[in-house]
Amino acid sequence: MPVKTIVFIVLAILIVIFTIQNTHVVDIQFFVWKASISRALVLLSTLFIGIILGWIITWAGYSRRKRKEREERNQRRPTI
Repeated sequence: MPVKTIVFIVLAILIVIFTIQNTHVVDIQFFVWKASISRALVLLSTLFIGIILGWIITWAGYSRRKRKEREERNQRRPTI
């Protein structure tokens, strides 16, 4: 079994355990918005937002690097 798969399974199990252990309801306040929701939901939402932001930042860097490589390749090509 590939290492990535094993790591993914272990992380998924840890997330499930974490969620089960943190079901207490907490009050959340953001500016004027208030809500009472599960602590696990708050923390998992934060995790997923972080994952999405990390993916977007990585994708932006990858796109910038590819664009720069393309521009360098076009500059080296002789024009006729």
